Order: sequence, then structure tokens, then C-alpha cells
Amino acid sequence: MASITFRKVVKHYEGVPAATVKGIDLHIKDKEFVVLVGPSGCGKSTSLRMIAGLEDITSGEILIGDTVVNHLPPKDRDIAMVFQNYALYPHMNVRENMSFGLQLRHFPQAEIDKRVNEAAAILGLANLLDRLPKQLSGGQRQRVALGRAIVREPKVFLMDEPLSNLDAKLRVQMRAEIKKLHQRLQTTFVYVTHDQVEAMTMADRIVLLHNGVIQQYDEPGIIYARPANTFVATFIGSPPMNLLKVTRTDQGLQLPGKDGGPSLTWTVPLAELFTTPLASDALILGIRPEHILVNPPAGAPPSLAVPCRVDLIEPMGAETYLYLTALGHTINARVDPTVKVEVGQECTAHIPLSRFHLFDEKTTDRLPRRDDH
Repeated sequence: MASITFRKVVKHYEGVPAATVKGIDLHIKDKEFVVLVGPSGCGKSTSLRMIAGLEDITSGEILIGDTVVNHLPPKDRDIAMVFQNYALYPHMNVRENMSFGLQLRHFPQAEIDKRVNEAAAILGLANLLDRLPKQLSGGQRQRVALGRAIVREPKVFLMDEPLSNLDAKLRVQMRAEIKKLHQRLQTTFVYVTHDQVEAMTMADRIVLLHNGVIQQYDEPGIIYARPANTFVATFIGSPPMNLLKVTRTDQGLQLPGKDGGPSLTWTVPLAELFTTPLASDALILGIRPEHILVNPPAGAPPSLAVPCRVDLIEPMGAETYLYLTALGHTINARVDPTVKVEVGQECTAHIPLSRFHLFDEKTTDRLPRRDDH
């Protein structure tokens, strides 16, 4: 079994008052592809390095399978790591780079050749085995780094931002190749990135970290559709979710105007939409840009109407981004190109009742809806 378990894992660095990782509990299943994602300094790379044995654990336990590996040296953990820096030996050709680790472990030459040839075939490197790293493109070098990990046939693959040095087009291609590689090898993959697109497209499950704490651990679709709090809501999704501070009223919700301007009041059947009585009157309304309807036709679903002014239009081809102002608040909408508006035009943005989220302003936690599923 190549599952990975964190039990209340804490990481302190000497001279740093706050812990980098603050009591993480986490279980990664055997053969799962899990992505650790979050902003810089959130603890994702530190967590990966603790799995690898490259960082000591301050307290808690990490298990690979059923074995506690806290004090096990990296060479005995049966893991392979791929870094952002390819770290290829410049004087060795592709074959030598891929086989070097096996030679250090005194594998028979026949076994080394077999593993290198198989990995080269998987990664499309069979005709490049005699080339030096300087004769390869960035994508080819990254595949060699992957091949060097594959030939070891480890229980766990650890990848620390392996695509950061590639251009945008090559990153898309390599994302697909790594995902196919996981499906083919059927091994546990733990992948670190700051790129939410990589996390959403590659992961079986995502660990979203912030300030050394797991904010949410779930499937990408669930994290997108039901973010645990406002940090998750704005980190995942591009453009990010719109957040508007609102107040609960006897009739529903009120959106105060910025700088003491006029307010907007909506009649909303909150008890029908949310599973528990709202504990606070200070709330945050969240709505994803693609769920906003601008000047919808008659017969559109029940919604909250928001009078707006169009400040900026960004045509993206398959879709259009609108930057709207309502009562001094900025709202982003992602609409179909057939929606025709002009800069400076007044319009009405509609927030469907079935689509908006409410968060407690004090805790920032999302309030569960009756239609969550």
C-alpha cells in the first residue's frame, strides 16, 4: 500500500515565530493523484519535502502505507521526486541520466536497460537517449526528469512545481502527459503547484492550504461548487467569485451602498434556501462570474436584480468578461459573446437564487444550502 497519512503534523523553523505547517491531518489513498495548492508560503512544498524526508518534522507523524517514516532516511522511503529544476547531469546523455540512480543501487545492467527503455517508450524519448540535456527542449528535459523517477518504480511520486519553467502551451501539453502517466502507472502521485488550473485539471482530490492550515480537501468539482470559506471561493476560479457584504433583513437581504450611498433590498426566502437558521445578520454573498445573467430574456429563473453600469469589456472569443459597478461595488460577469452591451451603458445583472452562496462574515465559513449535493 502506498497511502500517505499525516497525523497532526507541525513544522517549525528555528527563529520563525509561526509554524509553517500547523497540525495537518490528511490521508491520501493508494494510487490517488492529490494536488497540494495554495499561495506562496502556505506550507505546500514543506509538506511535500517532509514526505520525502528532506525536512524534519517538528511534531506529529507521517506514514507511507503502514510505516511511520519520521526518522526514515529519504533513500529508504521508496519515493521518487521531480523538482521544478530538472537537475539533469549536463555531461551525461539521456540514457545515463535516467539510469544513474539504478547504477548507484547496483542493479543488473539488463534490468537497468529494460527499465530505461520502457520509460523512454512511455515518455516518447526512445529516439533521444543519446542526446545531452543541452540538445533538448524544456519539455524534453522535463520528460527526462520524469523518466529518471519512473525507472525507480517507487511507491510514491512527489512533484514540486515541475511545470513552472515551461511556457503556457507546453504546460498544457505536459499536464495531460503527467495525468496519462498516472493512469498508466497506477501509483500514488502527490503534486505541488501554486496554479489553480493545474490543480483543477489534474487532481483526483485537492488539498487547499493557507497559512499552514488545510482550508478544504475534496474533489475539484466539489471545491469549486461548494467552497468551504471565502478564501477557497476566491482562490479557486478565474475570474474569482464575487463577494459582496450584505445584511440579513426581515424580508431577505440588503446590499449597502459604498461610502454611505443608497442600499438595495431583496426579498429572499432564506429559510427555503439554507438548511439552518442564519446565526448572524452580517453575511457575505458570493456569486461566480459565469452564473450572473446580464439583461436575461423573459422567463429566466428567479433572481436578485442588481442595477449596474458597464465599466470595461474584455472579449475572450468563446466568452466575454464584463466589469460592472453596482452601488459602488465591482462585480465581474462572464457572459456569452451574444450579450451585447457597451462601456458606460446601464444594465441589470441578475443573481439566480439557485446559484448564490452565503458566508458568515465573522468566520468566513460557507452556510450549507438545501440544494447542496
